[in-house]
Amino acid sequence: MLYSISMKILSRRILSFIIILGMVMPQTAFLATTAEFNPNFLLSDEELQAWNTMSRTDIQAFLDERNSFLSTFRTEDKHGVNKLAADIIYAAAMENKINPKYILVKLQKEQSLITEKSPTQKQLDGATGYGISDGCGWDCATYKENQGFGKQVDAAAGIMRWYYDNVSSQSWIKRPPLSYSIDGEFITPATLATGFLYTYTPHLQGNKNFWSLWQSWFDQVYPDGTLLKSTTDPTVYLLQNGKKRPFASMTALATRYDLKRIVTVPSSELARYDIGSSISLPNYSIVKTTGGSYYLLDYDTKRPFTSSDTVGKLGYNPDEILDVNEQDLSTYTLGSTITANTTKPLGELVQIKENNALYYIKDNEYHLIYDKAIIKENFPNLTLHTVSISKLTGYVAGQPVKMKDGTLVLVEGDNKVYAIENGKKRHIASEDVFNGLGYDWNNIVTINEFAGILHETAEPIYLRSDIVTQPDTAQQTSPTQQSTPTTAHEDTTNIADLMITTPAASWTFVGKTIDSPVDAYLVADYASGEILAGKNSDTVRPTASLAKVMTTYMLMREGLNLNGSVTYNSATQKTPPEFHRYRITDGERVRNNDLLNTVLVSSMNTPVRMLVSSVTNDEAGFISKINAQFKDWGLTKSSWKDVYGGAIENNTTAREYLTIFTKATANGTVKEYMGHTSYEYDEMLDFDGFPHHFDDHTNDLLKDSSLSFKIVASKTGYIYESGDNLAMLVSRKSDGKQFVIMTLGNPEHTHKFSAPKALAEWAMKTF
Repeated sequence: MLYSISMKILSRRILSFIIILGMVMPQTAFLATTAEFNPNFLLSDEELQAWNTMSRTDIQAFLDERNSFLSTFRTEDKHGVNKLAADIIYAAAMENKINPKYILVKLQKEQSLITEKSPTQKQLDGATGYGISDGCGWDCATYKENQGFGKQVDAAAGIMRWYYDNVSSQSWIKRPPLSYSIDGEFITPATLATGFLYTYTPHLQGNKNFWSLWQSWFDQVYPDGTLLKSTTDPTVYLLQNGKKRPFASMTALATRYDLKRIVTVPSSELARYDIGSSISLPNYSIVKTTGGSYYLLDYDTKRPFTSSDTVGKLGYNPDEILDVNEQDLSTYTLGSTITANTTKPLGELVQIKENNALYYIKDNEYHLIYDKAIIKENFPNLTLHTVSISKLTGYVAGQPVKMKDGTLVLVEGDNKVYAIENGKKRHIASEDVFNGLGYDWNNIVTINEFAGILHETAEPIYLRSDIVTQPDTAQQTSPTQQSTPTTAHEDTTNIADLMITTPAASWTFVGKTIDSPVDAYLVADYASGEILAGKNSDTVRPTASLAKVMTTYMLMREGLNLNGSVTYNSATQKTPPEFHRYRITDGERVRNNDLLNTVLVSSMNTPVRMLVSSVTNDEAGFISKINAQFKDWGLTKSSWKDVYGGAIENNTTAREYLTIFTKATANGTVKEYMGHTSYEYDEMLDFDGFPHHFDDHTNDLLKDSSLSFKIVASKTGYIYESGDNLAMLVSRKSDGKQFVIMTLGNPEHTHKFSAPKALAEWAMKTF
């Protein structure tokens, strides 16, 4: 049997693609600036004054994602108030109406404070280099007056605003269209912003460093996997690892991607990316090196044949074998060897006739496929075959198949459009962003909820400020004119407006305090139960999924058998639709220990009711036992309405939840499962063809290697009214001392772990 793609057939496909490409060009994204360093144009005035491009939460996330020292750094602001660095940066940007991105770049350019892990006090004191001139250096009086991180940040933003306000009356401020000699080169600023940057730093290299940092951090928009071409050159590029890889031939391109996915951009946009290695050989082609070795090319992998005889035995046509040299294959990764016993070198797509489940089989592994749309995008040249489930015998389970990078997807029930990058989904922030980037609405692929969950959510995609949205109306179809797919407008309701909050006049504090956006927080000594620091510790708040901790504690008290199992019955165990996210079908059976992981690691709701059903048929009576236990413990403000935390009537306070959390984690099993970072299991009895379950803990701080503490056990919780909740038992790495860290009513849902991390790190240093 012949497994390679016939070059004759391929040629016909390529010709048709070229015709299509010539008739219907993709929408063009229009950009205004050039990418090569132009000393006359460093930054536009719109960019420098775009003060609302980053929220306080965005700034904190920027620092967190880079594990920056500044992410938890607290110091005095210009008024002498102790605040987090993100708050100081945000306040300076808002007050002076200057882009916070400018401040972040200045902090890195001047003192490397974004990436420096242990900056000196001198670096912090001269954070933005304000007042440090060539003449007097660190002894300048202006620097002495503005010494310290808080003052430096405010001064760096403030001087830019002062330049704008006074440029017409102060002739020494550099501005267009005048020319200036900078390091022996005449510079004519094209914008006021460029002139101001040279006024602040009168050196070419310093401003080139500023420009390079800005480009690196804030200028790349298109995700890896995107196909780009310019308006002036037919060469198509694949963005991969931040570089543009040119396709050396149409054959190399057409055997890998659908040409309709090409986005046309100005040449200046392509110039932003470094050039990568070219892609010259057709995918799935058989090649022979000058040394006599044979390989099958499988995207970026070269799979060696054991011998030339193997090539012949597998039915490959000698006329279609390409001669190459070793250098042609230098960028390919060496894959598994193909032997005479390898029946399907390209893999095989199968659908199980007993349950309709889809799998991709390759080598000795089978990989679950959650949606047929993945087959169409990832395996356009493979045929789907119906087989018996016995076909999987002898193979081992591999990871489920994810969508190819660069694919645009719409997740059913989500109403958001995403671009897939590195196996994760990145939300395209709005229709304006989608159109501005030159994407085509017809290229959106709809996938089901489970395929969507498989792709972890990464940071959203926004437009750069220099991208001008100019859709080509002759080629662009408005999303409102299509039947599918469609996108709903973003829900603009602010979570802070839905979350129950304590009026500022009623705030109370215990012990030492920290500035935090959360409505209530608590730091306690785990061994003694002493509250070391607290905000609104006695305010009654909804628990959300923190309720699951008490439920599992009571399950253990009631004799839950972890070796037992539960058969799912939707009539009695399914939670309301807004809380049901667990993939399960009536009659399927799951082990209790796997359900416990699903409850405490993934925070799934329906599995809680399944576990309760394993110890009692009276769920209402079980809830009554929980509330009776609260009374026995002397908790007068805690009351549960359900077992999973969905109801707003599940109430507690930070002080009383400390008791609940401490009692529950005293149970070794509960504490152990709350400390699991992930899980993976198969259902005991499966009917829908999707037996495999896996997930990571909902507490993302477990993935943060920079923490000064170890998370022993933790639980997250969230409903609109509660905001984000997090309770953790942590152990300080330096001495092993254990603390309970709790945040209730966190309004920053997008970056919900920033405030808990800051609180915990502060506690490690303070107590």
